[in-house]
Amino acid sequence: MSQQRNQQRNQQRREKQSRRRPRIKLSFTKYSIGMFILFMIIVVPIFLGIVGLGGYGTKFSIYSESWDGLSSLRLALESEGYTNITNGMSSLAVLNRMTEPAVVTIIGPAASYGQIDTISVATFLARGGSLIVADDYGSGAQIFQPLFDILNTWDEVSQLSGGSIPSLSDLFLGNQTDSGNVTEANLLFSMIGMLKGFAFNGSILMDAESYTTNPAQPLLKNMETSNPLTAGISLGLQMEFGTVLSIAVNHSEYVDSGLTETVKTYRTDWMPLQAVSLELFGHEIQDQFLPFLPFYTSKSAWMESDFQSARKGISTPDIDEWGNVMFAPIMTLPIGFGKIIMIGDPDIFINKWIDKTTENDNLIFSRNLFEYVTENMNATNGPKSVPIIFDEGHSHQKFYSASIYSIILMKLITEMSMFPLYSPFIPLFLAVLAYPLIPKKTRLSPILWTKYRGEKGKSRFEREIRRIVDTGAYSEAVGLLYRTLLRGLRKVSKQSMATPEEIVDFFITRDPALTTKNLLPELRNIDAYLARPRILPEHVFMRYMTFIKSLIDRLPRM
Repeated sequence: MSQQRNQQRNQQRREKQSRRRPRIKLSFTKYSIGMFILFMIIVVPIFLGIVGLGGYGTKFSIYSESWDGLSSLRLALESEGYTNITNGMSSLAVLNRMTEPAVVTIIGPAASYGQIDTISVATFLARGGSLIVADDYGSGAQIFQPLFDILNTWDEVSQLSGGSIPSLSDLFLGNQTDSGNVTEANLLFSMIGMLKGFAFNGSILMDAESYTTNPAQPLLKNMETSNPLTAGISLGLQMEFGTVLSIAVNHSEYVDSGLTETVKTYRTDWMPLQAVSLELFGHEIQDQFLPFLPFYTSKSAWMESDFQSARKGISTPDIDEWGNVMFAPIMTLPIGFGKIIMIGDPDIFINKWIDKTTENDNLIFSRNLFEYVTENMNATNGPKSVPIIFDEGHSHQKFYSASIYSIILMKLITEMSMFPLYSPFIPLFLAVLAYPLIPKKTRLSPILWTKYRGEKGKSRFEREIRRIVDTGAYSEAVGLLYRTLLRGLRKVSKQSMATPEEIVDFFITRDPALTTKNLLPELRNIDAYLARPRILPEHVFMRYMTFIKSLIDRLPRM
């Protein structure tokens, strides 16, 4: 008795759980996966833009009003009359489609630059464009190494072109004939021939003499006043956890050969840009400020390699750290076909420092910078209409940024469409990829209990019975089989039967082996149970199911 009571409780609990718990079946097909990806690309950026989670807080974005955004810089340039300021969200290969000179500004890049990007920048500069790169520990240096490789082979290309491409001396010196005068042009020409590499140093620039609240926030007050970027600067240029520019220079030196004479040899050394002796570049001049290095630290500066101590403001220079020189974190290269500006700190342009006009001259420097790079450009409506493009496609993007999905998509499309080796095959590849996702026309066919299109080897009836047994929903199973009996009777007799008496009359008139005593009580019990379902013992359930199934089996023989 107790065992039967426990079975009833278990059955009742299973029936409640089956009614309470919704059964959701997930189907992962190629079409559903494709639609989900399309949904993510289209709907998610719109949603994130509406709720404002990641749209306008992106670091170094010209539309970000947060402390590390560049909205103040954009508004300052617009107030100066610049009318064509925009942001680029894809690959730099889009520069190949520009027909007029422009200014590309790369501030705080984080993503890597590919070969297509660097080639596009090189051709962009050759057409008269200008490039500004402000970086410290990111990927900005990846742009310059291919450019230096091109400059090192420039004269060879110029000779092969038969004079259609100017030589390096023509680009830097122009029509100058007196090479004895130390000018910005011939200094640059001397340097370019000796440069073998360029990089952002990677260590933190510290200045113990001139800083704001931390030596890692140096305030640059030493300037080369002949450089136009320093015009109007009096308070100084504020930096924050920036670095300096380092170059690999191929220079000569005399080495003792062990005999009575010394031998002249050449070697390549990395060194940070600083106020150096021009004898290194073949000019008999002692240490001085160079015209293409506008700002310098004090002599109490050094390069700190310990980031944690620098952040806490407790770092001190070590013996193995470069110091006791006037470092130069900014360099201008006014090469004949465009201008390249390299800046060792992107934080110079953020809202935090641009807005503090009473403490620094970062805003004045920014105005000088863009006036300098656009002054000689032949734009249709004057220098103020020159396109100024901020590369945000390589900046740091948060995973919930509204633009990260469109950036990935645009980069993929641009990279594939701009590379000539495989771009002709892209349409064919996309067609093959999309073909399985196209909905197919299917011919309607009757659904039978034993031929239901689902699991092989199992009909729908078998699966339903198994589900009912597993969940304990016995009333549903009895009702399902009883309705099957009624449909069979209606099909055979061509009339509807609803009561147990009508069903009994049908069977006993066609099969003498059956009697009313054997059929009517059980059919009445089943009919009463279906009219008011209740907890049913498992043995009663099996008896009902066997009884109804035996009647169904007799139908085909009649």
